[in-house]
Amino acid sequence: MIRLCPFGDYAHRQPLAYPAIRAACAGRIEVVDDIARADIVAVSHTKDLDRHAEVLKARIGPDQRLVLLSEEPFWDTVWDPDPLSREGTRETSRGPLRFTRLTHLTSDIYRFDRIPYFLLTDPAYARRYAGLFARNAARGAERWRALWAAAPWQAGFMAEARDNPKYDRGFPQAGVAGLSSRRTRIARACGTRSLRLGHGWQPGPRRQALRDWHLDKLVRLDGQCRLFSAIENTLHPDYVTEKPFDALAMGAVPLVEAGPGHRLHELLPEGGLWDLKGLPPTEAAAAIDSWDPATTDPAPYMAAQRRMAALFADPAILRAEYDRLARALEAALAGVCDSPAPALSPAG
Repeated sequence: MIRLCPFGDYAHRQPLAYPAIRAACAGRIEVVDDIARADIVAVSHTKDLDRHAEVLKARIGPDQRLVLLSEEPFWDTVWDPDPLSREGTRETSRGPLRFTRLTHLTSDIYRFDRIPYFLLTDPAYARRYAGLFARNAARGAERWRALWAAAPWQAGFMAEARDNPKYDRGFPQAGVAGLSSRRTRIARACGTRSLRLGHGWQPGPRRQALRDWHLDKLVRLDGQCRLFSAIENTLHPDYVTEKPFDALAMGAVPLVEAGPGHRLHELLPEGGLWDLKGLPPTEAAAAIDSWDPATTDPAPYMAAQRRMAALFADPAILRAEYDRLARALEAALAGVCDSPAPALSPAG
């Protein structure tokens, strides 16, 4: 069994921080709170490498390994100076601190089969979706037309407003791009019939400070928008969070940024989402503002709802996805443990 010690300010944001995933890994990976007992020490953000490199260099022994176990490609693409390299180094007064990246960009840990990784972090996602998609799948075409006609908002955007160019950083050779600034530009270009929520759009605490931000989102926005942004922070073929599922569950058409080869197109049939890839923000906004549900055939959207209802109605699919993730984590960590120890400098 592999013993892993999470370390750093972001230790709560990695796969084994979540009870459901930790339970799925039982018998394969043991989470320990003492670096001395660990085979692998894991940080989850490059900020922790920068802040704690000296401590990590002093405490990690020659038979132990350090990994960057990041679940968030947004962090990797914005803050990591070399996110495409599997092996990395931070310099310390004691010599180089070497580590291995296990991220969306350098491993297959997050390459899901049928249910994306993020939905495994809390069983509440699957429970909520099972009920909402079963409800939605029972609706007929006229019901959908009536719901869209009655929705008070043409489109909804719920994400932090980000304008800094650093969030545009991308790596075309890996099919990776920053999207959060582009998403902000699209939202800002939309007309007055669009709802904009999130830090930077209106005053108040961040929604993550709520006791259950996800349930709040579903309850507040159910049936309120015809279209809803499901544009991620980062474009990556395997990176899918709760966003498109939330949009569908609330009865809106998901607005996404995906393009050919993105796994979203495996999840949802044509017509179950609206891919804005390649449209300049002003053109995307104009298309959003002018969308008329009265002239739209709801049949493809209804097919997407039925597909989601079937997906989340079968607990065996969810169990299989947890097992896939546990096996992938174990294999990735075992590969790090079995790799040769990094060469030490004379100061190390």
